[in-house]
Amino acid sequence: MLGASSITTHAVIISDDSERRIQVRHGNSTANAYVNNSDSNHSPGVTMLSGANAVSGDSMQSLIAQKQRDFESSLSIQENKRVNIKQRPPSYTSPNNRYSTARNTYDNTYRDFSSMDFHAWLNSNSYRARQVADYQRYLSARVGAQNVPPLSQLLTTARSWSKCGYEPYQLPPQELWANIVPTLRLYSELKHQGVLPATSEIRSVYRSPGLNDCAGGAARSKHMNASAIDIWVPEYQDDLWRLSTMQDGLCQFWHYQGEAHNFGLGLYATGAIHLDTDGYRKWGFNHASSSSSCRY
Repeated sequence: MLGASSITTHAVIISDDSERRIQVRHGNSTANAYVNNSDSNHSPGVTMLSGANAVSGDSMQSLIAQKQRDFESSLSIQENKRVNIKQRPPSYTSPNNRYSTARNTYDNTYRDFSSMDFHAWLNSNSYRARQVADYQRYLSARVGAQNVPPLSQLLTTARSWSKCGYEPYQLPPQELWANIVPTLRLYSELKHQGVLPATSEIRSVYRSPGLNDCAGGAARSKHMNASAIDIWVPEYQDDLWRLSTMQDGLCQFWHYQGEAHNFGLGLYATGAIHLDTDGYRKWGFNHASSSSSCRY
């Protein structure tokens, strides 16, 4: 670095928590270099080498080597380049049949899971992914691909899945797949006739008996045989008039056409709507016909 006596060498050794670099500048002066501590014009941790009262090239190399040893345990030294520390990305784990992410956990509260969350669950197990693909093909062949809801909705389970130690999605056993077909046909017809808006979303479908019991479901809940869906309309949550109008439309459909579909209709004060095709009946908050808001 100081090989030519006719060249002045200006070296700056810079170190802080995020970087270390050595800058060498050449000038016209032939004065020797000297070592001086940082002053008020420089950031802490800066040592300036310039001007007169030279130290030897060996001394400078020794100083550099010492600085390097001081930092090598915690930093990578790259000339004129900052050290970037990358954060670990979110991860998906399911110990003890639980679903979690590094970023969030959800407990006893409905959440509209993003497609990324669903795909994390789906792709965490290759056998599961193949089964879900088979399920989608099965439904498409029977109700038409356009009438198959997004699988991120169709495989959602009870809202209290986390509290009960389950995953947020469940694929029903293959022997139950046929049970959801007439319910999906009914769901599609309700939307086609305008009884349900196109923005309706499914929030709960199949529940295993253990999860249904933990979640407080009815002892003979149709969710356990995969023939029931719970739906909601997000934009109606705070619009009681539109919610009431939609419920009236469902009641009228149930009264005039429900028997042909074997339509089970549950209406709840929360705005949730239960549909199944496993018995012509209606009910309200306590699963009794007398509590139904239908006036028919």
